[in-house]
Amino acid sequence: MKLLSILVSLAFAISTSWAAELIEPNPELTPEEVVAIQLTALQTNNAETTDDGIEQTWIFAHPNNKRMTGPLPRFAEMVKGPLYNMLLNHRTHQIEETLRTDGQASFTVTIVSKAGDAYACKWTVEQVAEGEEAGAWMTTAVSAPQKVGQAI
Repeated sequence: MKLLSILVSLAFAISTSWAAELIEPNPELTPEEVVAIQLTALQTNNAETTDDGIEQTWIFAHPNNKRMTGPLPRFAEMVKGPLYNMLLNHRTHQIEETLRTDGQASFTVTIVSKAGDAYACKWTVEQVAEGEEAGAWMTTAVSAPQKVGQAI
């Protein structure tokens, strides 16, 4: 019985650590998958650890974007601020591709905030040209979400 208890505890610890692992950029992910990873992370922020969704989103920020937003703590402040906080723990999201070129893709993203308001923004990803993340799609810009109405 004690062995069973230890095995159950070990299995739980392993599954919890796997759940908490962050997805890293790689060239096999499509532009839409990258946006979906980020939106799902923001939708479930604080699921495993404090600001884990914000961290997952920041990991997919393009190197050029990271130069502008700064390190993770500064990025977290920006996401929690008035321009983007409706993305945190939102109810639902929809992703619609609006433009695709060889190295860039843009999407119209619509979310329903946890308060029930609908917002839309433009989400742009580009392929990284060089370095260890070369070929991976990463976010270069997200417009400030604009309120488009009250969700049902």
